[in-house]
Amino acid sequence: MLDQSQPPSRTDCPDPVPLLLDQIASPNDVIRTGAVRAAAAVAADDPRVRAALLACLLDEDPDVRTDAMDSLRLCAQPEDAPVLRKSLMGDPVREVKHAAILTLAALGDVGSIPVLRQLALSRASGDIAWEDETDAWDDWLDVQVMAIEALGHLKATDAIEDILAARDDEEGQVLDGPVFAALAAMGSEGATWLLSIAQSEQGLSRKRALESLAEMTPSLLEDYADYVLEDGAADVRRLAITWLAPDDKRLEALSLRDPEAGIRAETLARIAPHLPDLAISALSDNSPAVQAVALDHLALPLEAKLHATVTENAFAWCRVGDEKLASAAARLLPDLAPKTSAPALLALAQDTARPLAARLEAVKAIARLEDEPATERLTGLLGNESQQVRAVALTCLTTLCRQGDAVAGEALAVAMAGTLLSAEHAVVAHQEAGGPDVTMPKADAPPRGHLRISREGDIIETDAAEAPQAIRSTLEVIQQAGRETPPEPIQATDTPEETPAKRRHRRPVEGPEAVADDLRVLALGIAGDLDHPRIADAVLGALNDAEETLRLVAWRALLNRARTGLRGAETLAQATAGLKDETPAIRSVAADILALDAEAARGLRACLEDSDALLRAVAVRHAATNVEAVSALADPAKMVRGAALDRLLDDPDAVHSTPIFDALSDADHIDSLAEACSRSDHILTRSIQALAQKDLAPRKAHVLLEALAACTPTSGERSPQGMTA
Repeated sequence: MLDQSQPPSRTDCPDPVPLLLDQIASPNDVIRTGAVRAAAAVAADDPRVRAALLACLLDEDPDVRTDAMDSLRLCAQPEDAPVLRKSLMGDPVREVKHAAILTLAALGDVGSIPVLRQLALSRASGDIAWEDETDAWDDWLDVQVMAIEALGHLKATDAIEDILAARDDEEGQVLDGPVFAALAAMGSEGATWLLSIAQSEQGLSRKRALESLAEMTPSLLEDYADYVLEDGAADVRRLAITWLAPDDKRLEALSLRDPEAGIRAETLARIAPHLPDLAISALSDNSPAVQAVALDHLALPLEAKLHATVTENAFAWCRVGDEKLASAAARLLPDLAPKTSAPALLALAQDTARPLAARLEAVKAIARLEDEPATERLTGLLGNESQQVRAVALTCLTTLCRQGDAVAGEALAVAMAGTLLSAEHAVVAHQEAGGPDVTMPKADAPPRGHLRISREGDIIETDAAEAPQAIRSTLEVIQQAGRETPPEPIQATDTPEETPAKRRHRRPVEGPEAVADDLRVLALGIAGDLDHPRIADAVLGALNDAEETLRLVAWRALLNRARTGLRGAETLAQATAGLKDETPAIRSVAADILALDAEAARGLRACLEDSDALLRAVAVRHAATNVEAVSALADPAKMVRGAALDRLLDDPDAVHSTPIFDALSDADHIDSLAEACSRSDHILTRSIQALAQKDLAPRKAHVLLEALAACTPTSGERSPQGMTA
């Protein structure tokens, strides 16, 4: 078992610094680099380590110098800045310069600003050493970017002209990103220049400048709001939407009078929750996008006359509105007209000529009606040729079933069993060639086409005989769904939004053609864990299907059922058989099911040698003996080694820490040994103590040092915000 004494904290471990310093003094370059990073990880706060790292800035090996400079980000002090600057200027290695700039920026060293300004503009070869003495341009590029970012972090406003000059260098690299980020970091003075660029330039540079402004703290930019609101460019005016407080009167004016509809809509969305009456005013806007936002923010109930007007318009918008407006109208109709909106919502959900997003909102709205026929309507949509419509309908039926709707459960079970649709309608054939949209109509939908749009844009009602049939009984819907022969769909006439050219290029992209098979997969994935006897039978029936995708979804549904307590002897029997399945993913799911039962989990020991790493990991975590778990620490798969560590370290009485350390170090798995050091102070202590072994092989020392270096992050913890470590 593990040591019974109180686990020592890292500060209680034997002093690791002398051992690490001995490794830093190694003649082996690889050992020195590992020792530098390990010392920073284990004892960054120790002044001896800091002194050693500073001394390593003069090491003959460039990798050691780079790692030392990088590690100093964890422990350097302001008084070390002169030494770091000397290394920045005198060390010719580019990577050392990168690390030096990051470390100096993290220290907030304003004394570095002059040299950073030099590096932003040129190689400054007269003052700064470089590996390539021929003034090669490309060995300076990354350093230039780092210098510009550091100037921004240090808020060196005196350097603004320098970084703008670097950006304007026609022979230089594209520096918009780092320059704009630096300007944004400099606050108000930088914002002035960003606004100037956004107003005077075009294309990608203008876009990037606007993005940088949008990410700045709004309080820094309030003084520019009036200036921005008067700009002729919509993208510039848009900045004020987030800069100003929601109750600012200037935003109210922007939402009502800005010439750009997108800005009016965005502004309204931000301030309508604070100004409810504004949504009513915005309903008269001539932009559908603004009207859609207004509908989403209406405060109900409305005054009777207004309620009637909005309701009438919402019905019309469902029929002819664009994607946003029709979607908003569909969302609102259950609240405006709960007793009369079902036919309009159903027509929208089934109309393949309407925007898909609006159709999906209509399906969700149908479920919100919560009247007696809601289940039947949703069941009728399970045969829709659009996969997304089917998925939303399934999700809504699942919600109803969880709320106790037994009929919804029946419909889901029939869908999972693959018997909801007849063979004739189980497949939807899409036309591949050009021409009008003549995709197959819905299999179980009532006849559509009771509305038509004329060339003038008028809505024309067809004969009542062609209107959708009344909703039938639940049983009839489930039994007959998909068995009627629907009429040919009526093609939309030529309107600005529906022209022959657009219809020629339209292609159905809403889902696979095998509706019934796809419906089974969707239903099992969405609702397979419901507590309903017919659903349980459907899940079990799909476990041995010939189609592998369906089988895997069914197995995952069985696992979800087991996790929620819906497991019995038959479930465990199926899982035991599933361990022999030829598909590794199914074997691993079966193992997860067995692992939920303490007695059944013992059978997983037979899977310790399985070819699939997922299954081995489950077996190790739940069924391995202590000896077998220790052996699994040498497994080639990291997930198996992780499972073994979980098995051993989560149980303090499982095994002594020495076998764990020996197994990991002998296997040379640096990542797993690092994880063990991070999780166990015992193993950390043993890893440090192992460095004191006489005649320690270089390979073993390398493994130990790299694990120690990786057990705690050695970089990035003090990286300047906004700068790349």
